[in-house]
Amino acid sequence: MSRRQFSFRSVCLATTLFVATPAAAQTALPAPLRTGGQPAQLDEVVVTGARLQARNEIAAKREAAIIQDSISADEIGSLPDFGLGEALERAPGVSTVQNNDRGEAQFLSIRGLNADYNLVEVDGVALPANEIGRRNVSLDVIPSSLARRVDVAKSVTAAMNGNAIGGVANLVTRSAFDGRGRRFVAGRVDLGHWGNERNFARSGLSGQGEFVVSDTFGPDRRFGFVVSASRYVRDSSSLNSAVDNYSFFDPTTHARLAAGDPGLADADVSPQRRRWLAYDNVRERKGVFGKLEYRHGPLEARLTAADFSHTNDEDRQSNILVANGNPVATSITATGGSVASANAQVDLSEYYQDRGIHYVDFRARWTPGPRQFLDFGVNTAVASYRQDTRLATYRIANTPNLAFTYEVSKGDFPYFAPANPGFLLSPANYRQFEYGTALDDSREKARTANLDWGFNVESQDRGWGAQLGGYARRLERAYDRQVDNYRPLSASDYRLSAVGRLSDYAPYNGRGTRMLIVDPGLAQSFFEVNQAGFSATTTNTANSISSDYDVKEDIDAGYALARFATDRLTILGGLRFERTRLETGSAALVGSAYVYGAQTSQYDDWLPSLQANYDLTDRLKLRAAASRTIGRPDYDDLAARETVSVNTDGDFTIRGGNPNLKPRRSDNLDLSLEYYGGRDVMMSVGAFQKRIADEILTLRTTADEMYNGALESVTRIRPVNAGDFQVRGLELNLVVGRMDFLPGALAGLGASANLTLLDAVPPSVTMGDFTERRLPSLFESSDVIGNVKLFYNFGALTLQGAWNHVGDMLYSVSNSDPTQDRIVKANDRFDAQARYRITPNLTVVAQAKNLTNTRRQRMFGPDFGLLREELDNGRAFYVGALFRY
Repeated sequence: MSRRQFSFRSVCLATTLFVATPAAAQTALPAPLRTGGQPAQLDEVVVTGARLQARNEIAAKREAAIIQDSISADEIGSLPDFGLGEALERAPGVSTVQNNDRGEAQFLSIRGLNADYNLVEVDGVALPANEIGRRNVSLDVIPSSLARRVDVAKSVTAAMNGNAIGGVANLVTRSAFDGRGRRFVAGRVDLGHWGNERNFARSGLSGQGEFVVSDTFGPDRRFGFVVSASRYVRDSSSLNSAVDNYSFFDPTTHARLAAGDPGLADADVSPQRRRWLAYDNVRERKGVFGKLEYRHGPLEARLTAADFSHTNDEDRQSNILVANGNPVATSITATGGSVASANAQVDLSEYYQDRGIHYVDFRARWTPGPRQFLDFGVNTAVASYRQDTRLATYRIANTPNLAFTYEVSKGDFPYFAPANPGFLLSPANYRQFEYGTALDDSREKARTANLDWGFNVESQDRGWGAQLGGYARRLERAYDRQVDNYRPLSASDYRLSAVGRLSDYAPYNGRGTRMLIVDPGLAQSFFEVNQAGFSATTTNTANSISSDYDVKEDIDAGYALARFATDRLTILGGLRFERTRLETGSAALVGSAYVYGAQTSQYDDWLPSLQANYDLTDRLKLRAAASRTIGRPDYDDLAARETVSVNTDGDFTIRGGNPNLKPRRSDNLDLSLEYYGGRDVMMSVGAFQKRIADEILTLRTTADEMYNGALESVTRIRPVNAGDFQVRGLELNLVVGRMDFLPGALAGLGASANLTLLDAVPPSVTMGDFTERRLPSLFESSDVIGNVKLFYNFGALTLQGAWNHVGDMLYSVSNSDPTQDRIVKANDRFDAQARYRITPNLTVVAQAKNLTNTRRQRMFGPDFGLLREELDNGRAFYVGALFRY
């Protein structure tokens, strides 16, 4: 992978967010040593738009107790993006892992590191995970309207959760006492159009609506409330153009080369299969949020409740053409060849996914005396994931009637030219192979409580101070899978032509080649009418039982820290202890029956930390930090269960867990030098080092083995601890809120830019032959992340453009064939926005997403030079209005 190719383009990318925020006040219940200080109340209310936002973010960084960056809400109290994940991508050093590369930011990556290294909190509380397979919170479920500000902590103190190797993103919600407790009513409405409209059904409207109201009331306005609601709909399509594998041939002899043979990088390549997966999606996110607050004298309290959901109604259509054996030897060239026989498949899958989080949270702060506080909090939260799947598959067996020629250029999607296209597109030639349903159901419940006492530890306090606290979390997770697959009886000869109405679709990269499209409703009706001609597959029970598991995780923690502060120097030192008790249960095949078994484990961690901040001058600040943090394994990875699936060519894939996984542990060093040129200018340079032990990788091994009494090609996917590694990084950040040195109207220009560079020594994995191989890069990490945002304020007009770049990211590793390692190729995205303030209370807005029409690519093969998948999501355009009273 050209791991260290830092080009000029890598530096020119896109950061923090958009427009304005109301004058910022302290959060209702500040956590002085967790989220850092808050931006000061602004005294110049005429400053609006992106300049005001830049001021707030500069102030928050300057006053923070730790190394931290922030993004701020706009003038209606929300982040001007279509989800929390998209908003966070504007923050320095932050990127996201997309939901299957469909353009929906899902998991958080800080400083380019694996998303599993990081923690997402709301008002200081870690929420349960709402996604199969990971511990992370899926960000596309959380509406951006919830956040008044998001703080991204990159160093930690003993008062912070220790499960944060990369960092912590804390979403700070709005308080009724913001803006001196005045009534606040605001909202927004956007209507959108996606260039990639649905292909198999009529497209509907895309857009979003948000509403928030807050006020204070009662005697001396001691009480306050915040209520908000939001809804977002994305109606669009995506196309995944896939090449599942290639064969390699000697350019002179045309002999087929095996993995590991010399000359593989210079060999002629032949694509073994071409596949299009076309998706019609209607994604909808709903959220409601309410907060009741009380402030009087020494007591502050709040009760918060929220409910968020995200649904995805997806119709996936797939066509695949697979070569039978090697190409004709004499036809093989560097640019193409011919195949004498092939097989084909048409399949459809309907998915309905429903993910949700709801929680209730109570916080109270009592200040019994000068410079003292006592914080108490309890939270109960439930996260859920449910996916209903319905599938149908139709196949043509190997035949010379599917012979084809191919054209190939390394790095691009190949072109297949069938010798008999009429045969390939005739539904009467496709015989039904299977029909089935599957249900995935996951539910996770977490209850947390904390108690913290502090003396003389606020940002304005001087001299010695101390803080003590305790934390407990009880989590239960259960996953259930139900599989019902059916195959036609040998006497049944069901053809695709008998199902009913078909349509077709021409992919953009097919040179006119068309796909067969099956109506899901007709496929279901055909099965229900002819169910007597099908039989249930023998593996239904096994696949259902062996996939299920449950997890119980108890975490108890306590900490103590000391603080010393002068006018220029602040030092925080502390020690945190975390005890983790884990129990996982699943069923395994013993003889001819499945027997439930449970595994238990416990591990303790002492997590020291030290943070020092020194004001070299009134404008120059130096920060240094050292800490130890951990990264617990994903719940799915811990369960000793197996999930079996059959590939399109009949091979088996078995995904399994590993109850013996150990958590990652990291020793971290951080250094940051920050320059503040008034309220509108900030420059910072940061360096960091992490030594991480027991890294967790998901390995993919393919081999022939006995399965169900026959010799089969089986791919096993299993997480393992892969050893230790070290990563160093450099962060550069610049914010210029206003260019006063430019003449006239040009003074309204502003810019922000940031760049994160990683230099890592990746871990090694043990190959199938017991040799050690060092990975080409860190897993799910990018060596280069950058953002550039340019904005212009002139009177009522605000213009903004944001460029985002994420470097190559390794996402799959093989310990049987290094050419099967897979990366998401480096990609760039450009978004733009224009706002015009008609009145002080009404603003119209137009914005465009992915103007560059970036198509994310997944690569594999020698030097990652072969295209495996290209995902096309298209551009999107929105117009709308914002109001505030």
